[in-house]
Amino acid sequence: MKFVLKLLGGLAALIVLAITGLIAWPFIPVVQDRFGGAEHLAWLEEHRTEIDLAASDPGFDFGPDVHEARFVILTEIHGFRAVQALDLALVEHFAEAGPARTYLAELGPGQALAFNTMISGGDEAPARAVFDAWAETTAQWANQEFFRKLERLRDLNASLPEDRRIWFVGVDAPFDRDQLAPLVAPGPDAEPGFDSFAAVQAVNAQLGRAALERESNNRYTHILANIELLDSLDPERAFYGLWGLFHGSKTTVNGAEPLALRLNREGGVFQDEVATLTTLCVDGCLNMMPAQALPGFLHGEGDPDYIYIPNNFDEVMLARLRGINQVKAAMGEADIAAFRVDGDGSPYASGQRLSGVSGYLMALQGWEYGGPAAEVTDHFIVMRNSAGLTPWNGTVHDVTGRAGETGLESVSARLQ
Repeated sequence: MKFVLKLLGGLAALIVLAITGLIAWPFIPVVQDRFGGAEHLAWLEEHRTEIDLAASDPGFDFGPDVHEARFVILTEIHGFRAVQALDLALVEHFAEAGPARTYLAELGPGQALAFNTMISGGDEAPARAVFDAWAETTAQWANQEFFRKLERLRDLNASLPEDRRIWFVGVDAPFDRDQLAPLVAPGPDAEPGFDSFAAVQAVNAQLGRAALERESNNRYTHILANIELLDSLDPERAFYGLWGLFHGSKTTVNGAEPLALRLNREGGVFQDEVATLTTLCVDGCLNMMPAQALPGFLHGEGDPDYIYIPNNFDEVMLARLRGINQVKAAMGEADIAAFRVDGDGSPYASGQRLSGVSGYLMALQGWEYGGPAAEVTDHFIVMRNSAGLTPWNGTVHDVTGRAGETGLESVSARLQ
């Protein structure tokens, strides 16, 4: 009997130790980050740019490596409202500064055709149909802020000379081949190009026909081939676009090769001419997630289409980026700030700060960059207190009960 009691006591002690270890595990990187971070903080403070989206000039000052890059990629975890306002502000900025840029979009050719029709001052119905189709699958792209961004781009185009107007080119896989086929055949009469509405619609029609000829359903098969086609049409053309977080890494992610890495490396279409701007959210950001992607206990009452959930890179237990404490210290009182992490003397050229992640959510999902932060991206753009996107239609459940309290006033001002 004594042996049994000792055995049970030993098992209980092991269980307590295991539970204690599980609770303590996410805090180990927090403790590690408190040592040796002075050099990183000094670099961030020296290479910090505050961004004010409510201002006519938000203060983008990334330097020639970004402003002269052939392809600038803004990346996000889909679902944050502030990123749509940031994307709009960057499009407006590039319309005034640097080379004329075409919006190289994470869209199919048919969707780009519809959006260009709207922002040229034409019929809104095709663009609205795209959002309706997204909403049927509760895609995060189906949000009101995205549509308001298109409305603002329509106003912007009306004020710009024709050769600097903003047009979308859709390089992604065709999402509905039956719908795309009649849109791209026989195609517009104009010669494919980038300096007019008719010319860029001819480009999208050509991209669509090429996509329909491919049997592959692999997205990158289409994306890479379509970007090569764009390059063949104009080897000097500059591009900009908003893409998902994975696509904008210049290193591997979980061993896979993202778009920026493939385009920027030796032999890539934009070799050494890709600049990446990686967004991060901290301090109370909410994300609009499709309910079908989340477990039922988060759905609340009823059957919501979307759910607002906290999604921050400074959540110790869930998802935390190594060295995020130095970023927050360098931000000061700013709601949004950009930080350059590459360059001569950068302490982010080695180590895991701003590239290593910890927390239970990250452990379950898996997210491992194949290099230090200075190799992953050129700049981080860090946002505080972003609200989640507003669904195009359907219902949304807020698991926090504070959706009405979050959000940046500058975001609303930019998108109005």
